[in-house]
Amino acid sequence: MTIDDYRIEFGWSKSKLSEMAGIDMGTLKSAIDGNPVFRATAGKIVNAINQELQRRGQPTIRYTDLEGVKFAD
Repeated sequence: MTIDDYRIEFGWSKSKLSEMAGIDMGTLKSAIDGNPVFRATAGKIVNAINQELQRRGQPTIRYTDLEGVKFAD
C-alpha cells in the first residue's frame, strides 16, 4: 500500500499524518508524490502508520513496505 492508501484508510488528513509523523507537510506531500525522501523520513511516516495499525490490532510494516516511496539516501 502507498502512504496515501494508509492515510485514506485511517481517515486522516495529510495535515494529521504529517503531525503524527513529526514532519513538515511539504515533505509528506513530496513523499506521496514519489519524490525521493530520506530513509529517516520514511521511517517517521511508518512509525505514525504503525501506531494506528497496532491500535487496530493489525501487523506493522517497515518503511521498505511502502509502495511508491523513493529514497534519497
